[in-house]
Amino acid sequence: MIEEQSLFKKIFGWLVGGAIGDAFGIRVEMMHYLDIKEQYGWVTHFDDIPWRKESKQSPLERWNPLGVQMGNVDGFHPLGRWSHEVGAYTDDMRYRLMACHTILQKGGPINGMDFANAWFNYRLMAEGAEEYEPTLSWEGPQKAYARVMGSLERLTKLANQSRPCFSGWDAPMGIIHAGDPAAATESGYAMSVAIATALTPGATIEDVIENVLEYAWALGNHEGEFRGRMQRLLEIAGKCDTPFDLYEPFYHEFLVTFPPWEAVWTLEMIPAAIAITMIAGKDTKQTIIGAANLGRDADTIAGIAGELAGALYGIDALPPAWVEKVLKLNPNPDMQQMALDLTNLIVERNQSQLNRSKNILSA
Repeated sequence: MIEEQSLFKKIFGWLVGGAIGDAFGIRVEMMHYLDIKEQYGWVTHFDDIPWRKESKQSPLERWNPLGVQMGNVDGFHPLGRWSHEVGAYTDDMRYRLMACHTILQKGGPINGMDFANAWFNYRLMAEGAEEYEPTLSWEGPQKAYARVMGSLERLTKLANQSRPCFSGWDAPMGIIHAGDPAAATESGYAMSVAIATALTPGATIEDVIENVLEYAWALGNHEGEFRGRMQRLLEIAGKCDTPFDLYEPFYHEFLVTFPPWEAVWTLEMIPAAIAITMIAGKDTKQTIIGAANLGRDADTIAGIAGELAGALYGIDALPPAWVEKVLKLNPNPDMQQMALDLTNLIVERNQSQLNRSKNILSA
């Protein structure tokens, strides 16, 4: 059916758009936008770049990851890309793919306990256990990565959450609730609402923004701050001709340099990604370039912007050469097959709901 084909293209676009953004942005992660501009004159290609020089910018404007940082294992950072080739994605995308795998295994929406079980099972596999359920696997420092994602502290906290994903990485909850942002907000946050909206036929970035603001209550204590930041940033974005025009006012007004530091995803990265997607319009290449060159946690911001643009405009709207590059360098899991499986699951669930409704009405 045409409707199913359209949904598949949007879901495939979401997966690959997120993977492209993640892989594109990791090259300039933790850089200040002015350092990127000075050293590279903006990164607009998808090839290797020279090693970065020491920053000249204020430490308050530079992004630093939270907590004590891990060292490399077998030449790669467990939370980074596990390849020396440009185009490989990072932990951002591995997280999304594990959430999708868990949804497919359950056959519907998941909660914190479901996701905790999935990460525990992944750790069993990575540690070399003889028995474990089917799970995802990547070539790289899996054991070190699994010990982070499947730590006792993390699993205990996750198992007690109704919303399974971090804010900013919760888009998979929008996939399983495609076209139903109200349902998406029950198991996710702003990005689940954004993606659920984007998967609706004919959806626009304006529809996404409207629903993200309407369902901002899901962000709890961050609701008021998020609304204010979104509205102010969108006001500025409306006067920008290109994403690059947003950088200076964004750094001046919107950086999260105060605790709780985890709020950076909700209050800084999501508004930035949405605003840049709005400025770039249907030009998905400029969306990803614009989000990555903003700097700071560039792979996350570009991943969010890329997945939103991919969900809105579909796989055919993404740069073909970049799609080919990312799919070639990241063969497992097969993102095209995963997109097809997710599409079939959504269609089956919707048909089951329709049949139940007909039975109720005919009773």
